[in-house]
Amino acid sequence: MGKITIGRNEYKVEECTMFQQEILFWTENPRVYSVLRENGNDNPSQSEIEALMKTTENVKELKVQIEQNGGLIEPLTVVQRGDDYVAIEGNSRLAAYRILADGNPTKWSKLPVNVLPETITDTELFIYVGTIHLVKKKDWTVFEQAAYVYRQMELQKCPYSTLAKQVGLTGPTVKKYIDVYKFMVDNNDTVQSHWNYYEQYVTNKGIKSYRDKFPEMDKRIVGQIKTGEIKQAKDIRDKLGKIAKASDKTSNRIMRDVIDGKTDIDEAYIRFEATGKSGNNYAKLKEFRSLMTSNEFKVALKAEAVGNNTILFELKKIKKEIDKMVRELDM
Repeated sequence: MGKITIGRNEYKVEECTMFQQEILFWTENPRVYSVLRENGNDNPSQSEIEALMKTTENVKELKVQIEQNGGLIEPLTVVQRGDDYVAIEGNSRLAAYRILADGNPTKWSKLPVNVLPETITDTELFIYVGTIHLVKKKDWTVFEQAAYVYRQMELQKCPYSTLAKQVGLTGPTVKKYIDVYKFMVDNNDTVQSHWNYYEQYVTNKGIKSYRDKFPEMDKRIVGQIKTGEIKQAKDIRDKLGKIAKASDKTSNRIMRDVIDGKTDIDEAYIRFEATGKSGNNYAKLKEFRSLMTSNEFKVALKAEAVGNNTILFELKKIKKEIDKMVRELDM
């Protein structure tokens, strides 16, 4: 019999073994909750949860580890709720055990557990599980952390600062998690791989100024994220964010064309770079000079130029343009 302290309350923990079929998955666990949300199921049965959990790579890897070890190294933590026992810690391990039991029901029928008493409140469970995974282990993805904090915000209806204190996160981190995840929920896109896209989009100050003025922008960008038209999350920061930050008349026109669907982010950024406001022109010139002075490049170019007048023609055109630019800039 062990003990745990949550807040100012101390609880006895019963260490024992249980039949794994007697344990329920916890729908508030972010590994469970995130998978279900991504599949559009807000009120799943236990069999639906189990089926989904069994398909995740994390569970498949745990299954191999548990089998090789001959059992669990770390017991599940369950809480009593009436006649039920719910796994608040170790849902992935429970799913892995279910896979093993499909092949050998006798060997994998029981597993070690720590049982928390029925008197522990839902808020205390949030604190306990959140402290383990958000602060100590930090084994949840940022998306899973955000989903957990958001869900508790919905259930507790408390200030950001309260949630932050409960699990040891900073207030700004909790606010960011909730703001970004809420945006994903509101726009019907809780695909975990899209988190980085929306984090860049929602938290960028330059982009926010346009979102406030043009609400239709959200629908446009969300659609492009869903379809994969925006190829990388960093494009939102490094391309759209830079255009939005410039805030001159030309940049405003480019942003409006993006919002109105007249151009995509890649084309918009090419136009923006042409204005010279991206700050990348010097880097491009330096890269070009490095290429032209590279011995490997010069040897390869000379070999290719033998009997090929087009290369010499291109070099002469480049020289002509460079001479013209130098004269103009040197005046």
